[in-house]
Amino acid sequence: MRVLEISGSSAAANAGLLVAQLDFQVDRLAVDELTNRFTEAQRVFFQRGKHEIERDELDLDDYDAVVEDVGIEMLAKHDLSIEEMRSGRESLVVVSLSDLGLIGPYAGWASSEITVQAVGGVLHVSGYGDEPPLKLPGNTAAMILGVHGATAVTTAVFGVTNGAESGIHIDISAQDTLMQHWTRHISQYAYAGTTTERAPRNPEGIHFRHTAKAKDGWVYMLALRAAWQKVADFLGLSEQVALEKDPNVQPWREMEAAFVESIASKDKYTWFSEAAEQGWTFAPVEDPFDIVSNPQNQARDFFEETDYQGRMIRVPGLPYRIER
Repeated sequence: MRVLEISGSSAAANAGLLVAQLDFQVDRLAVDELTNRFTEAQRVFFQRGKHEIERDELDLDDYDAVVEDVGIEMLAKHDLSIEEMRSGRESLVVVSLSDLGLIGPYAGWASSEITVQAVGGVLHVSGYGDEPPLKLPGNTAAMILGVHGATAVTTAVFGVTNGAESGIHIDISAQDTLMQHWTRHISQYAYAGTTTERAPRNPEGIHFRHTAKAKDGWVYMLALRAAWQKVADFLGLSEQVALEKDPNVQPWREMEAAFVESIASKDKYTWFSEAAEQGWTFAPVEDPFDIVSNPQNQARDFFEETDYQGRMIRVPGLPYRIER
């Protein structure tokens, strides 16, 4: 399979990267005004395994699929409109990735990562309850859109190759793909008619303080449906439990200092393993240095090396492991 990538954002760039790392040939159209939209670090990350091709070298008859995120006007500017690309190429698959789709009342809106996260339903549960919503870090919506783009390219070409489908144009929007990753909150509204409330910045109570500082970093804590007294005993706060006569009242303000001190007394993987024996969801919070040195990632060969300014650096590889 040979794929042409026409990218101006993380969406098509990530789609092309995933396809390239499956050992298919991906050629990225080299256009300065598109390339300049990426930072140098993004270019190093996304360009792995791809070839660059100039417009005057391009022959669309050589390709099984095109994945693009630059929009109708930019395609037309380079004589690559959807109609022109598909004309006379009955087996060509064209996948268009955009923030809000190519049709519909929102199609012409100016948009960005934060607006997509807003209309995609994420912002209403991000951030703290008594503050404005917060954007998720990075280009989350665009990267997810790219995963769907790669899936569309590979499955559509497979269908064409096997005679189950003719050439096709697939229009995928980040708004749609992001909403599919928010099914828990959508189903809560659909079945219960309620929406998820954001927690305050400084919640009170063992069951609401989900992150705390361990000896060597942060740990996430969730003891679902466990009585607060049992969790307090597990954390070494038995004295505070004994002081409270009413079992329905949690003396959080009296317990908080001891809670913080207790969590800080052990490292995060110790808390993780001990909580697992209770059937609770504790997890070490990994920073970038932890992720790079994580033995699980190393065992799965998650990182690969690529050249950056004359030196080799480690970057994430495929988000899945393939054994042939």
